[in-house]
Amino acid sequence: SAGPDRTVLEGGSVQLLGSGTGNGLTFIWSPGTGVDSLRILKPHVSPTDDILYTLSALSMDGCKARDDVFVKVLKAPRVPNAFSPNGDGINDNWVIDYLESYPGATVEVFNRYGQIIFRSEGYGKPWDGTYNGQPLPVATYYWIINPKNGRKQMNGSVTIVR
Repeated sequence: SAGPDRTVLEGGSVQLLGSGTGNGLTFIWSPGTGVDSLRILKPHVSPTDDILYTLSALSMDGCKARDDVFVKVLKAPRVPNAFSPNGDGINDNWVIDYLESYPGATVEVFNRYGQIIFRSEGYGKPWDGTYNGQPLPVATYYWIINPKNGRKQMNGSVTIVR
């Protein structure tokens, strides 16, 4: 068995949890991308993108087995510092790249008085620059994003331009 599918933060590593029984087993993982040791059952891997690893085993008796494990790489969210919700179809929403990979992530946007004007859990729908259905004025707004899943809370500002 290649073990259960795994998740790792971009730039981090995770241990694969391979297992096997038999006489005089030899193992090899493929591809070798980001694997610290190809010939052990539980190597540490540091992939840069989502990847499917295959564990192949061979016994002294000539029995062969293979199994796969998927490793999901949680890329760091990329937060734009401006967007232009003017209806021209270009940058009309505040789209945070890779945040959809973080189940349960929270996004809060505040005006300069500290009032929450946008809140989302799971980031299913990007902010469109409105509050209670009304377009907000050109200004700088402040955000707090908590991706969870092992990544630290982030904060910064975003400017609405028209």
